[in-house]
Amino acid sequence: MRALTPGRRAILGALALSACGPTRLPPVNGQAKGRVVVFRGFVNFFSTGMNILAAQLRLAGWDASVHNHVEWEEQARAALAAGPALARPFAIIGHSLGADTALRMSGRLGQQGLAADLLVTFDPHILLDLPRGARRVVNFYQGNESIDRVLRPARDFDGTLEQRRDDRNGHLTIDKDTTLHAEVLRMLDAIRAGS
Repeated sequence: MRALTPGRRAILGALALSACGPTRLPPVNGQAKGRVVVFRGFVNFFSTGMNILAAQLRLAGWDASVHNHVEWEEQARAALAAGPALARPFAIIGHSLGADTALRMSGRLGQQGLAADLLVTFDPHILLDLPRGARRVVNFYQGNESIDRVLRPARDFDGTLEQRRDDRNGHLTIDKDTTLHAEVLRMLDAIRAGS
């Protein structure tokens, strides 16, 4: 049997991490304020801020779970299966490739007539097309690269879109910004208060 080179070991390790399941969080005490699905980016390693945000949401009373970006179809199926019983407000949040899959999930749900109340993307990676499917979208993107990661709404997008450029952070730090986490919590509480 051939020995693995350090490069091959790193690739195998990255693939193993990318297959990791959701981070387990303690149950919410009492009735949840609503449901929030959070996605991490590549190999679950670079989006640790999403773990922190999900934990903060749980402490604040939201039924939040954090997942690998490859689990978006499973999460979309679960939301669709819940139907009218889905806890509202319902939000989808992601960083990097997790932001890309948050866009995909929102679009899939929108095609089936289930709109997310809030979609928050932290510096999407590749997918910048915003499909119909969310009532309010906030895109936090870092401005430290030559390419601005702004979202392009589809013609049938009928929600509101806010593009928020952040020059304080880079791609690997924007998801960990506690100021942005606090903004997300305020947005969710405002949606809940208005419903």
